[in-house]
Amino acid sequence: MIAYHRIYLLLLLPIFYSLFSGCCKDKPDPDDPPVSVRRTVLVYLGTDNEFRPEAAQKIEQLMINWDGANDGNLLIYADSGEKTVLVHVYHSKLRGNVADTIETYPPENSANPATFTRVLNKVKSYRPAASYGLVVLSHATGWLPAEMSYPAIALKSVIQDKGTNEPDNYMELADFADAIPFHLDFIIFDACFMGSIEVCYELRDKTDYILASSAEVLAPGFVYSTMMQRLFAPVADLTAVARDFYEYFNSQSGYYRSATVSVVKTAGLEDFATFVSDLALSGHLPEDWENIQTFGFGAQKIYFDLEDYLLKLSPEKKDLIQASLNRYVTYRVHTPGYFSAGTSSMQLIQTFCGLSVYIPQMEFPQANEAYKKLKWTKRTGIGFIF
Repeated sequence: MIAYHRIYLLLLLPIFYSLFSGCCKDKPDPDDPPVSVRRTVLVYLGTDNEFRPEAAQKIEQLMINWDGANDGNLLIYADSGEKTVLVHVYHSKLRGNVADTIETYPPENSANPATFTRVLNKVKSYRPAASYGLVVLSHATGWLPAEMSYPAIALKSVIQDKGTNEPDNYMELADFADAIPFHLDFIIFDACFMGSIEVCYELRDKTDYILASSAEVLAPGFVYSTMMQRLFAPVADLTAVARDFYEYFNSQSGYYRSATVSVVKTAGLEDFATFVSDLALSGHLPEDWENIQTFGFGAQKIYFDLEDYLLKLSPEKKDLIQASLNRYVTYRVHTPGYFSAGTSSMQLIQTFCGLSVYIPQMEFPQANEAYKKLKWTKRTGIGFIF
């Protein structure tokens, strides 16, 4: 039985320290391939938490499966607590696939927005390109604030850094968005609960596409063995990345057959917000709102299916609602059910539009106050009945 979001491969931890045998350098070796100016991708491993062994696993997968024909620059920031590095993965004619260390850092807080910004700026200056992509692996709970006192909700926000003998640190959604210093073509969240309208709307000016899950993401997460082949195609194939993730988990059995994933286009989300706002839904909640499809957290009803919610509010506008959502959710797929760590059980998926949404509830006053501060809530005013 799965005890938490992922399975932790403790035996892989020593690999993390052996992978980075390359010397620190600011310039490529003469044997390096030409620097790509087409696309640079950063894989940001915020793994100073239970995911520490996964940093080594993901880097090893990316190295082993790197294709020398890939036209792109792959950089990886990995924080395992004791050692934090920025590495460049590429193919060398003399050395094969290598991961050269670009920078090393003392123990630091990878959930600090300043750290996140510094790493992104370093990546851009080291390998400037016409296109940029970001993959984030860490604990996450979407838009939820880090400071909440509900014992049933183990919050992680967007990135968690447990540190060593220090209180847990979290990066919240608004801080994550503000910390991104330049426009990204896409963001892939290998993290739980990031497939929400609140997340996508908050990041609409920062990226063109978001690939994420509305529910929990189980181990081993996204398929890194094929990911870079997809991302360094002439046009980054996010649908293929999502499909690889779905097909892996759909081939599993029992609790492991659990996945929701969608690709969301952010261009035009302002129009969607106007559409939702014009529905004049503020102050109205259907009587059967507790039967709206949810995706967790555990026994708590936090992440509701956006389409199911809107249809219950305005069933007479079904065609308009579905057509509007389909303009922005370019791909969506799910297994028959999803695993909830909070209840250690499978939950049936009857409705899935590719985006979740929060419905404010009186039992969550802290969440409600934080929700009022989100750009989505300020723009639409949707959801509040008290």
